Amino acid sequence: MTSSDEKNEASAYPAVKGSNALAAIPPEQARGNFRAFLLANPNFFGNLPDSEFQPVLSIQGDTAYESLGCVGFNPRFEQLRATIQIKLDSGYDGGICTAGSYEYVRFYLSYDGGTTWLDQGLTSVNVFDVPGPKPLEYAVTLGIAPKEDFCFVQNLPLVRAILSWNAPPPPNSPSWVPVWGDSVDARIQIDGYEYIPFPIFLDAAKLTLPEEFKEAIDQSQDLEVAAPKVLSPVELQELYAGTSVPQHRYLAPAVEFAIKAPAARSAPAKSFAGIADIDVASLIGSVLNTTGDTTYEQLDCLGLNPATSQLTGILTIKQSAGYSGGPCTSGSTEYVAFWVNWGSGLEYAGTTSVKVHDFSDLPAGGLQYSVFLPIDLLSHRQPCKHGAKIVEVCAVLSWNTPPSTTNPNAGVVWGNSLKGLILIPPGPSVGAGQQLPMISAVGDIPVSKIDGSGRITGANTITTNAFYADAPFGGAINISGGISNPSPGLLYRLMIAPHGSANFVPIVNEPQGIELTIVDLQTQTTSSVTLHANGPNGYYAYPVPTANQYIQDQLLGVYNSTAADTGVTYDLRLDLSTDGIPANDTPSSVVAILINNQQPTASLTLDGECGDFTPGGAPITGTFTATATDFGSYSFQILPNVPAAGAVVTPPEGSSSYLGGAVADPGVANQAVSIATAGMQPCGYSFTLYVYDRTNVDNGLTSNSNSASTGFCLQSED
Repeated sequence: MTSSDEKNEASAYPAVKGSNALAAIPPEQARGNFRAFLLANPNFFGNLPDSEFQPVLSIQGDTAYESLGCVGFNPRFEQLRATIQIKLDSGYDGGICTAGSYEYVRFYLSYDGGTTWLDQGLTSVNVFDVPGPKPLEYAVTLGIAPKEDFCFVQNLPLVRAILSWNAPPPPNSPSWVPVWGDSVDARIQIDGYEYIPFPIFLDAAKLTLPEEFKEAIDQSQDLEVAAPKVLSPVELQELYAGTSVPQHRYLAPAVEFAIKAPAARSAPAKSFAGIADIDVASLIGSVLNTTGDTTYEQLDCLGLNPATSQLTGILTIKQSAGYSGGPCTSGSTEYVAFWVNWGSGLEYAGTTSVKVHDFSDLPAGGLQYSVFLPIDLLSHRQPCKHGAKIVEVCAVLSWNTPPSTTNPNAGVVWGNSLKGLILIPPGPSVGAGQQLPMISAVGDIPVSKIDGSGRITGANTITTNAFYADAPFGGAINISGGISNPSPGLLYRLMIAPHGSANFVPIVNEPQGIELTIVDLQTQTTSSVTLHANGPNGYYAYPVPTANQYIQDQLLGVYNSTAADTGVTYDLRLDLSTDGIPANDTPSSVVAILINNQQPTASLTLDGECGDFTPGGAPITGTFTATATDFGSYSFQILPNVPAAGAVVTPPEGSSSYLGGAVADPGVANQAVSIATAGMQPCGYSFTLYVYDRTNVDNGLTSNSNSASTGFCLQSED
């Protein structure tokens, strides 16, 4: 893992440029007025080398306040993760009772060694001024859909993460340098196909399907890959013969089985059958005398993603061999156990894992993997007025054998431990063992980012990382949360009422029920559970996860809003019950949501008749309207693409002032539009206007939208 920018020390600020009076301000004051200075001059800090604006105070890639730790990937869950260190007590726009500021991370992937980069998207984490020991360890997460290949193809792309404080890194700019922040490159591994598209299989295998078979089979069906093979001790002996991988490494699973087998005397014969001249006593002695060996793997970073209540660990695979087989085999497992000191010493929080394999083309610096484990933050929060709650976390890495669940200091054969400090997000305090219901997110937006009128104040969705500002909700609205100190037998129900009313009624997701995905992080498996309402009062049985399991997205239910809800504000509540009697329920605090399922208005007309235009002649003119109750953006498209090359639409697009643009609500009406046709080919074209609002529809998947189209022809002059 390498940093693309040299990290500056706190006092090592570059020289000030320019004669403006602002150039004399100290860097600390510049940070406090960061957004104001960028508004006055986008290149105020000199990090835009091609800008027409002259720099005033030169600061680029400064890591005095924050820096990236590690970047890793979890192939099973297809998630990129990065850890961030917050280093100072102040400089983050306010304490934990304020809105604070954001650390933004944009990820890129390169499949050609860094020649070209593919923008994967943006994520962020909320940070604050927090006095006390440092650094504080944070983590961010971004789900991606990487390019898959066959398991025998070593798919090891390069990933780049760019960290920027309080200013999102611009899209499609992999070389961009932040004012405060840095970038880190790492190598990751993409799993092979789980299901192979049939045409891809034929092409890769260089097979041609006979004509009579083309009509006899469904070529749209995918082929399921074979189950990964578990290599036997004999096969491992053959695989690693003549390599530097020691016998007590690759035979460690067989040694563990032999030690734990009930019939210990006969176990060696079964475990090592077929391996000639093996010295079992020496082999066991080598395993028992190996402690904390990091030759093959090492845990490098940890952090907390407060939005998902997940601890993150990032580890490096250092060797090309020694992981029980290549990527078409079952390989081996890296386990990470997490421990948290809530105030009475380190307590076991759970164990997670990631599969790893041998790779002959291991890049310099190894491969970076990530693991994650949800933890119960609800039971350990305290109000912001009581100050910041900082706790110690310990993570223990162990290859192929889960670490101890009773002793965080117990030795491991291969692996290491790591400690760090995390900030527990503030919230209502919970007494010891007290069971309270809490809604954590609505529409994939943290409730702390939803104001009292039911609008999103400005936040990224937790799962899809879509950004919404001053935005309502629409479509299917997920409601997430949990119960502090949960125990078996609890019931819950989601309640809804008109805003400010006491007339709450249950949200009943029947007859389909509530489908939950249960993730087991130690076995890396998922299972589906469908909950159905227990009687007419709308109660559901609360599924209590184990230490190694969690409910994906902390989902509790869904409110399916309709067009009739548009303009209505509702109050949501989560009720906890131990006996199914409504009068005895314990209610959560209320979260308001404003609903908007109304399409924007889109209209588009062009002047003149079809056929009146020639390429390179006078611009084609017209008018358009793009409005919405909560306007988001508009854009144009001319099809077909190839003959339309060279077309210039004015204006090309527009976006809301809430999203960084210049268009105020409700948008633009009867505005002129023109098309410069130089470079276009004679052809018939469609000209389409797309209009989007700012509504968070279907939990960050989209917004309300509409379109309008018209056509025109370009004819040759002869």
